[in-house]
Amino acid sequence: MILSAVQTAFSNLVIFSILPVLWWFFRHRRETTFWRWIGLYRPQLQSKWWLLLLFAALYYFFYSFDFTQLFSADTLEALESSDSVSANAFAGIGAAAILPALIQNFIANGLAEEIFFRGFLCKRLCAHFGSTGGILLQAGLFGIMHNAIYLIAGISIGLGAHLILFFFTATGALLLATLNEKLYNGSLLPSVLLHGLGNFITTMLVAF
Repeated sequence: MILSAVQTAFSNLVIFSILPVLWWFFRHRRETTFWRWIGLYRPQLQSKWWLLLLFAALYYFFYSFDFTQLFSADTLEALESSDSVSANAFAGIGAAAILPALIQNFIANGLAEEIFFRGFLCKRLCAHFGSTGGILLQAGLFGIMHNAIYLIAGISIGLGAHLILFFFTATGALLLATLNEKLYNGSLLPSVLLHGLGNFITTMLVAF
């Protein structure tokens, strides 16, 4: 399982990083390093402390809300039985899930997805449409990506479930991008940590 998690992490890093790396190489490599360009540098709080506390409260209530209670019994059964839902691979295995879940959640999901969506896509959109417009657009695209994954995987859920899924994944993307771009100095690291931690907590709930 650890080997599988490492393979998934490597594959996701390649898939989600190839376009950003090529874009940087052909258009920006003479201006700055890839790490700086994509946002992988030390975060520095550039907002008032109470705004960070407000964000923390909003994120906590968002992530602690169990939106699966809004799904029908048939939708829940389809989600819990699908191999395409990554957390299902760890269902019921307890402590054996901790190390592979750390690798998968923080690297395959957290780092890889953040490099593409909040690092590459959000920053390019913000440059063209302003920070607010860019943040909103990348949030919508992040939500649509999750809908597309479920459709491609053939997971049988209805339109209502797709709308719920879109709303919650897009809201998560909105909060993560706001954290990076509005509260910190454009660093990708805060959203990498929060994204990975959120997925890890969800996986642990399934594992135990």
